[in-house]
Amino acid sequence: MYKYLFFYLPFFATVANAQFSNVQNNAYFQTPFNTLNNASVFTVEFWVQTTDSRSNDIYWQRPYLFGSETDGDNSGDMGITINNGYIGMWEGISNLNTDQVFLSNSVRINDNFWHHIAAVNNGQTMNLYVDGNIVGSLVTGRTLNTYNAPLTFGAATLNHSFAGNNNNTNFSSQAIFGDAKISNIARYNSNFIPDNNAYQQDANTVAVYRFGNNSNNNSNNDNIKTIVNLDPNYPVTFLADQPINNNYAQAATLFADDSTVLYGKLFLAKKDWSFNTEIGIHFLENGSKKMKYFKTTEIKGFQMGNNYFVPKFLNGGGAVSTPLAKTIVRQLTPPDSRMNMYEYMAQTNTKNANGLIQYQTTIIHLIELPNSADDKIYQFSDNKLVPHFDTKVSSIVAGKPELAEKIKSKNKDYFYAQITEESHQEKVWENIVSEYNQ
Repeated sequence: MYKYLFFYLPFFATVANAQFSNVQNNAYFQTPFNTLNNASVFTVEFWVQTTDSRSNDIYWQRPYLFGSETDGDNSGDMGITINNGYIGMWEGISNLNTDQVFLSNSVRINDNFWHHIAAVNNGQTMNLYVDGNIVGSLVTGRTLNTYNAPLTFGAATLNHSFAGNNNNTNFSSQAIFGDAKISNIARYNSNFIPDNNAYQQDANTVAVYRFGNNSNNNSNNDNIKTIVNLDPNYPVTFLADQPINNNYAQAATLFADDSTVLYGKLFLAKKDWSFNTEIGIHFLENGSKKMKYFKTTEIKGFQMGNNYFVPKFLNGGGAVSTPLAKTIVRQLTPPDSRMNMYEYMAQTNTKNANGLIQYQTTIIHLIELPNSADDKIYQFSDNKLVPHFDTKVSSIVAGKPELAEKIKSKNKDYFYAQITEESHQEKVWENIVSEYNQ
């Protein structure tokens, strides 16, 4: 049996005129009409716990965590939604003259743990954060319209008829909400650590809501004190094909740069595993209740199941566009190898015929050259390797004369041209790496 929203509103005049209702055993909460109306810069953030796994092929008919839906394309509305548990958002405030849509293919929040969600619009881009990690972005540039369809927690308020409407509200989610806050500024511009204390008002606060189900607590919501399964003894399931992204709080072993070894749970939400200089890894050590934070420069790597992950610097060259940055990649060769191969997940986006953004994940295999001291890794199509693969790579492995000769003579199992099938490139490098490491 699902648990549903329970609200109490102990203070704040901003919620005095709000409506509360039940729809199909789900609860929702409408903010007052005109909240954020004509706003082009804002932050909406809240804590939510859900097991909702429902889905819909139509983006604006999915279960809503927050938003509204007004009739017409790019009509000033927005929504934070879930689909099969995956977090997503869409908005009709784009200067591209069409609704923009994002749906994560990696970050699920329907694990029945508390998650912090934030949508931050800086006037040009709206970023969606889950537990402080940015998971998606949409182009904005126009203002919200909440005059006829107020923004709603737990459902979508509609300004038009649709089957199943109750007071013009529909698409409710099966979820419990903790504290929520709406602001008239962009509060976050990079990844952050969510504050699980009760929200406080400041000069840029539009409204604060206490959606806890503990009526004896009038200033704090104890429900949000535990963030995303922080119990180190709680069992987790390791999925070998999706080692990080779909199971938040993975059981892991972390190897710190100072040779410390920690056992516990690792928190890493970004699908492409890329980091800016200020972003790192959160780790909860067994027996501890306090999260530790590590920059990529402070770790040697971490292990989950039989998979080992390390921070490496993507060179940026090759057939697939990748960031020129230090990035977490999966190591495909044993840790003590002299020549190593890695796997990286690159996420790209394109627009379809309707102008909607579609996201696609591409698996890339990369090579680290022997005796490398700069942590750089290269795509098989990087100009470090092609054209003239026979000359360039035979020189790289000159310490293994027999292997170098196979490459120089263009042996089909040890050579590829600049334009070659990816499967053949992989087979060639598997042969080279295996023989070099012998």
